[in-house]
Amino acid sequence: DMLEKIKNGEYAGKKLKRISKTGSFGPHEFVFGKGDAGDEGADVKFDFAKISDENKSRINDGELDLGKIGYLTLYRNAVELLPMLKIHEDKRMSRLYLSCDSLSELGNLLERENKIFIGSVYNVWLHGYAINLLTKIETQEGNEMTELMIWGGSLSKIEPLLESEETLYLEEINRLEFFLCGNDKTKEKIRDIIKTRNVIQDSWADYLSRRKGLSSSES
Repeated sequence: DMLEKIKNGEYAGKKLKRISKTGSFGPHEFVFGKGDAGDEGADVKFDFAKISDENKSRINDGELDLGKIGYLTLYRNAVELLPMLKIHEDKRMSRLYLSCDSLSELGNLLERENKIFIGSVYNVWLHGYAINLLTKIETQEGNEMTELMIWGGSLSKIEPLLESEETLYLEEINRLEFFLCGNDKTKEKIRDIIKTRNVIQDSWADYLSRRKGLSSSES
């Protein structure tokens, strides 16, 4: 299937321009360019109602290499692809957009012990239940995020985030924005979480330790 082809390197070396879905129930279309097409990074959009347990079990973290990604949008269960994607540390992403309409669409991402590396990124947009991934994503050391957009949030949707005591590793955030969030102190709660729990990575050694799933004392 499509994910197996990506894993096996079928698209390796090709200049990916974009991936998009053809209609509500259609397949995903891969478009490749020539010359300098794709140099700015591909526009990648995945929308899955479900990812089979077989696919999730046979694809490890970082095994799906799509080259340089400029814009990454993952809808519904497609957010489960995030740890599977290989993020190139020397290539900055313009925008990461994650959107979930239910908690179940997050799969087991909230149960992960290791953070999900998203590299260097200018803008991060989190919609609905995907807001809970604030504790799971990790930007590259020294990253300066232009904007973090929280969209369509409410206290009922972010219960896992409120109950968690995990530290956030988002580095510098220049602007925190909210759009269509409930008038139930959602904004205040998220602002407080980011203010009190987001830390700047102290050293390269600590950064590498977290990436390997080890504590500093074990390294």
